[in-house]
Amino acid sequence: MNNDLHFKDNNITILKLLLYFLISVSFLIVDKNLEFSNKVRINMSYIIHPIYLAASFPSNLFNSAKNYLNSKNSLIEENKILKNRVFIQSGIIQKIPALKQQNKRLKKLLGSSNSQSSSKILIATLIKVDLSPFSNKVIIDKGKNDNLYLGQTVIDSEGILGQISEINYDFSVVTLISDAGHALLGINPRTSKRIFISGTGDNRKLKARYISLNEDILEGDILITSGLDNVFPEGHLIGEISKINRDDHNDFLDITVIPSSSMSLNREVMLLW
Repeated sequence: MNNDLHFKDNNITILKLLLYFLISVSFLIVDKNLEFSNKVRINMSYIIHPIYLAASFPSNLFNSAKNYLNSKNSLIEENKILKNRVFIQSGIIQKIPALKQQNKRLKKLLGSSNSQSSSKILIATLIKVDLSPFSNKVIIDKGKNDNLYLGQTVIDSEGILGQISEINYDFSVVTLISDAGHALLGINPRTSKRIFISGTGDNRKLKARYISLNEDILEGDILITSGLDNVFPEGHLIGEISKINRDDHNDFLDITVIPSSSMSLNREVMLLW
């Protein structure tokens, strides 16, 4: 009896298996023709996608925070490097105007020399300026080692500056034409008259001496070196007559001359041979 029942159960199981097999094959055939499962998967994806997003949110949040911190640190470091570069460049840029001015001055120095009267020139740099009321002198970085000599002419880009009054091995003293004890012989190109010019102790003005009251001389006249004093070569600018005072009680005119050279503003000067 038990054996028969067991046999019946086995038959039912086989029938169920065949039935399920037929149903599966039917679904496969239907799905192949109608693509039913693809439509189900597509529709189900709209439901499943938010679940995927929710599941991946902690990981995405962690990665985003990590990338943000890395980017922030990288930007901070890059900003620091750029700030240092800007700071260094600003220090370099600060020197550009001075270099331009220096280049301009050197060009003017070279262009102001007279090649016919000077066979040799040498550019020197000022290392000290003494413009007291009692002494108008400057110190330059050239001396005996550069074959300088006493009385040598010194000019700047605008005109006559002075002459060497003291020489050491590696520096020299230049007495400016504005020094109270200095004098030179100039000439007025407009009239060809020779004029004695002396310093006043004030680097902003000179004096034209011993000019008679009826002399043909005008404010604005330019004075240049005459070359007749055996000190300064001919043709270099001395200055411009800025003021003429006539006093009938005096035998001579009181004439003020503004120096052409930049007495207190020079950085480089030129020595003539």
